[in-house]
Amino acid sequence: MLEPKLRDLIVQVRNYARQKGINAEFSLHRERSSLIRLGNSAIALSTSEELTRLDISVMQGRRVGAISLTANLTSLDQLKTALHQAEENCRNALPKDYDPIFGVVEEPIADTTGYDPALENLSPQAKADLCARVIKTVKPKGNYDFSGSWSTGSTEIYYTTTANDHEAYRRLTDGKLVIVLKEQVKKWELSVNRTQKKANEFDADGIIAELETLLPIYEQNPGFHPQIGPQKVLFGAGAIADLLGLCLWGGFIGRFYEEGRAFTSKYKFGDKIFSEHITIVDDPANQLVFQMPFDFIGKRRKLFKLVEKGVFAGMPYDSQTAAKYKKQPTGHDIENWDLVMVTGTGPADLNQALQLADNALYIPHLHYTHLPDPTRGIFTGSSRFNALLIKDGKFVAPIFSSRITDAIPNLFNQVIAVSSQAVAENVSSTYERRTPSAYAVPSWLLCDKVNISDVADSF
Repeated sequence: MLEPKLRDLIVQVRNYARQKGINAEFSLHRERSSLIRLGNSAIALSTSEELTRLDISVMQGRRVGAISLTANLTSLDQLKTALHQAEENCRNALPKDYDPIFGVVEEPIADTTGYDPALENLSPQAKADLCARVIKTVKPKGNYDFSGSWSTGSTEIYYTTTANDHEAYRRLTDGKLVIVLKEQVKKWELSVNRTQKKANEFDADGIIAELETLLPIYEQNPGFHPQIGPQKVLFGAGAIADLLGLCLWGGFIGRFYEEGRAFTSKYKFGDKIFSEHITIVDDPANQLVFQMPFDFIGKRRKLFKLVEKGVFAGMPYDSQTAAKYKKQPTGHDIENWDLVMVTGTGPADLNQALQLADNALYIPHLHYTHLPDPTRGIFTGSSRFNALLIKDGKFVAPIFSSRITDAIPNLFNQVIAVSSQAVAENVSSTYERRTPSAYAVPSWLLCDKVNISDVADSF
């Protein structure tokens, strides 16, 4: 549970607000973050921070006012002052054109299942030692330079309102490692990514082995220039997570759906929108994701189906959109989703997937992605790291930087096969508040007729 002194302060100001007849929500976010950055094959930055933020929101009728404190919370008077500032902001706010929904913690929640003190306290020296081992082992084998980053830390979230005495609390740890190898003359790059919920989930040997598997293909073969037009593509987990995020953004934001700005807006529940191979859910019970147990109106989060075997199954609504369009909130007043693309029946082993693909492009990551036309689900993104040509079921050459410009509905209707192995892909942002977020995705996805719109003459 939250540190007693801090919890007592928030409970006291909540009770004070209730006595004064103020409808108020209190949301605490506390983080301990540690980051190292690699540049020129050395530690370029090592930093850490500890931050405490308290958001107070006051609602009266159709008016809502808020204030955010980024400070150590030391006294009840400090919190009372912030509460009354939020009350003042509420009085001066323009009324909404709907009745906003006030937060109520439905049931007490105290979740620390995702917390590992060893990861919270993982030292910068331990990180540097692992990276140094990778660099010292691989760098002498070529004209290579290394860059990357490794962020670890813990997050505490606490939420309560004047509606009742229930409290919702969560504490978890997370980490994300990216190591990039760049060849200094030919300029191709390899990337190894790792997601972690606990310490010691990976080691240097696994990273070295992954790089050494790819290096001979890049060193012994010239770059391949794919044809522009429809191509068979074997996507890796990183690219699948990017596609899943684009699919969410373009098709499954309740407000966009209601306003006709989503590619799903023309459909109703029960319509077939994707291949039967595609099932997408938001599942806070999945062991691979970071498992957000409640949202910020105090609603217990549960399995929510977006697409089931290609059929449009549900639209998530945050509370404000639900209030405006007279829907029910679905537990999505959150920043960090627990998206899951359900696995298929294809082989788990990548070599068997290559045999299935036969002749195709392998694009494990997408970069510089964007969604220029969400109404049609049109997205764009480029290959960059680890992209390879598959010929006769084997990796034979690196491919030059290739841009995909296609529509999510088109791509997800051209699925040939889906891996039976699920993996975690960390999609946490490194900016703003520490918000651990990961998607569980198949380790590969084979699609036909993916539109390659441009190919560079370099990597």
